[in-house]
Amino acid sequence: MFAVLVCFVFLVIWSWMRMRRKSMPPVLPGALPLIGNSHQLIGDRIHLWKFVQEGGKFCQQQDGVAALMIGNYPFYLVTDPDDCLVVSNASLNKPYVYKFGEKFLGNGLITSDETIWKPHRKLLNPTFNQQIMNTFLHEMNVQARALVTKLSAQVDKGPFDPRPYFVDFTLSTVSRTSLGLNAEDQTIISNEYANMIEEIFGIYCKIFQKVWLHLSCFYNLSTIKRREEQLIKSLRKILDNVIHKRRVELKQIKHSDETYDSSSGKFTPALDHMLNMADEQNAFTDQEIREHIDSLIAAAYDTSSTTLTYALNLLGSNPHVQDRVLKEIEEVLQDKNADITKDKLQNLVYLDAVVKETLRLYSAIPFIGRKVEFPVKLKKYTLEPGTTCMLLLQSIHLDPKLWGPDVNEFKPERWLNPDTLPKHPNAYVPFGVGRRYCIGRLYTTYVMKTALAHMLRRFVISGDITKVVTQYDIVLKPVIGHHISLKLRT
Repeated sequence: MFAVLVCFVFLVIWSWMRMRRKSMPPVLPGALPLIGNSHQLIGDRIHLWKFVQEGGKFCQQQDGVAALMIGNYPFYLVTDPDDCLVVSNASLNKPYVYKFGEKFLGNGLITSDETIWKPHRKLLNPTFNQQIMNTFLHEMNVQARALVTKLSAQVDKGPFDPRPYFVDFTLSTVSRTSLGLNAEDQTIISNEYANMIEEIFGIYCKIFQKVWLHLSCFYNLSTIKRREEQLIKSLRKILDNVIHKRRVELKQIKHSDETYDSSSGKFTPALDHMLNMADEQNAFTDQEIREHIDSLIAAAYDTSSTTLTYALNLLGSNPHVQDRVLKEIEEVLQDKNADITKDKLQNLVYLDAVVKETLRLYSAIPFIGRKVEFPVKLKKYTLEPGTTCMLLLQSIHLDPKLWGPDVNEFKPERWLNPDTLPKHPNAYVPFGVGRRYCIGRLYTTYVMKTALAHMLRRFVISGDITKVVTQYDIVLKPVIGHHISLKLRT
């Protein structure tokens, strides 16, 4: 017993000294020997997000770098924009916590290692360029009009949750544009698939918080593992059927029928591009195509629907901003029933500022991770190989040293004057920083601006952003106080 006690005391002292060695960034307050900050992660996901926010503020006070300890394993937190760029470009691989989702997303762009990500990203880049996005606009307008029709049922009926409407809208838009699905297959994605993705994301958050499940010996014995496997099996079955059906359809049509004629509304979906590259260049396997589509849907629907929810709450809380956006929309479009075209979209400058300001205050993906595989030298510290670095994007957006004393205020007009914006090029990074930024940033912007323009022409929106409570659910998601009310414009 004495020997055991001596060993335990030694481990406690060693752990305590290890967390406070001079080469180590300051550790988040509350860390304990042996377990570090692990105990502070336990709780609901509202608590988890509050803990991350406090960690970001502490990090800013410590020259932009701090350490979150899970046991004796450090997660380096970085909020300095320069250091974030260094880390993101030096370390392109994702850390072990992303492996939680690897069974589902496989070698998709979110979870794949650098050796796969680089060639696949290069192949997929053309499917999300400006030319392709312009051909998507016709269908985006169609889906935005359908959204307005569905929302009309809530006019004058008091506060309601708009997010389910936005989930349906974004999934329908992704299904019709990026996947080229018909109405029947689109409905399957919008209902069954969406519900299962929501549940599986919740599972990954539970695994992250329950740190003992990071160990495979505990995870393999858990009911969470069995439920995850059930969900993945069902999700794969849905997409495998979609991919097979689309492959058969492509063989039945001539390649020349697929054009980039934006005036006719024709376009080539991302799924078609991948299937063509698979058949003609042997670029992708069917499994890789499914993993990329899984990643695309998972990334697009939750981020866009959540950001639209925040945007309407911000507009509903700031009538003067809402009025100014409407005035611009009426001046640019003139015809109140006109579609949003590529030229009109570029002229909606203030609406673009509203979207940017929403993403600044409520970044859908509040932080991203990188695997540190060799020493990475920052301004004040050198990150050790074999550790994890978390880039706190949301904390960068809310840093008063970058954005000024009004950093927490919703002020779209700040984007209209370069003198009121931070001079640092990486002060605004809602879609990531460095080479591995989000491939869908242009797509997301198009979807949100089109939807907002159609909704604001039809409805007067009321909401109260001060009542909104958020939680971390892979995406930064509103869970309380985000209901809005609608009235018809006269």
